[in-house]
Amino acid sequence: MMLNVRNVQIGSGQPKVCVPITGKTIEEITAQATELHHHQPDLVEWRADFYQDNQIELPLQIIRDHLENIPLIFTFRTQQEGGERNVSSDTYYILNKQAIESRVVDFIDIELLFVESIRDDLIALAKQNQVHTIISNHDFNKTPAKEEMINRLKEAELIGGSIAKLAVMPQDTNDLLDLLVITDQMKQVSQIPIVTMAMGSLGLISRLTGEIFGSALTFATFDRPSAPGQIDYNQVKYILDLIHNNR
Repeated sequence: MMLNVRNVQIGSGQPKVCVPITGKTIEEITAQATELHHHQPDLVEWRADFYQDNQIELPLQIIRDHLENIPLIFTFRTQQEGGERNVSSDTYYILNKQAIESRVVDFIDIELLFVESIRDDLIALAKQNQVHTIISNHDFNKTPAKEEMINRLKEAELIGGSIAKLAVMPQDTNDLLDLLVITDQMKQVSQIPIVTMAMGSLGLISRLTGEIFGSALTFATFDRPSAPGQIDYNQVKYILDLIHNNR
């Protein structure tokens, strides 16, 4: 299934590359947004949990002004799923609500295992405002069993996500293979694009072979990575192009 956002086709062809903005201050955010305008990645994710303030209107507008027509993901990653800082459930809801209603973001990332009532309210609010949702789950300790990984991706679709995302931590090559197998299986049946990755150095191949196994999006960086295992944008693009051009 393909999702077209600002003329970027997610789920078609080679995986699209998303680069995070991880600045802690307005100045750092502005500098990163300026660099991303120059490089023109497929998508940009603002990791608002890196930002040391809950007033998000100004940085959101600065980012949008610099990115122009590049699709923008708003993400506040909680500490339970690898984020930089923690907030109350109410604040999590308010920040995402403000992002949705800002009219400058194309996606919000909502954690699958967040408080169900808040999660579902945000999904409904996003749909009302024509904002797409990435329903995500991150396990920094292990790679769940294959059946559990499949169930999490299916649940993300069932609750109304536009994209289902799963990131896991492999302990050995069998874990890595399990993730690639379930990704290949899910691409056959899912009605929405899926995004999977194994984190850390062992999982690197999962970030590069999405066109083969079915992951529609990968993450790379020019500066500070937002998760273990992210590598340089130019290296990622080179390898994605190499695979695409030889299929």
